Amino acid sequence: MALAKHHTTNLETIQKAAEEDNLAVVECRKKSTGETVAMLCAVGFDGEEYCITPFAEMVDGNPFELYEPPNPEGGFQA
Repeated sequence: MALAKHHTTNLETIQKAAEEDNLAVVECRKKSTGETVAMLCAVGFDGEEYCITPFAEMVDGNPFELYEPPNPEGGFQA
């Protein structure tokens, strides 16, 4: 299964923000739960105001214990 186009576009935006030193980890509040979480964000300016665009929630815990990477042949590693 191919990644959705918007995921590729978001990755390109994150890479550009990193190249321009405009990438930060920022505490945000999750609207669905009210929980405070760390987010990977692009930071820009709208005039004199900061414009923070959240892209990815940072993993709370060991990512190697929480996620299974894909197999080259398809599916996921067990």
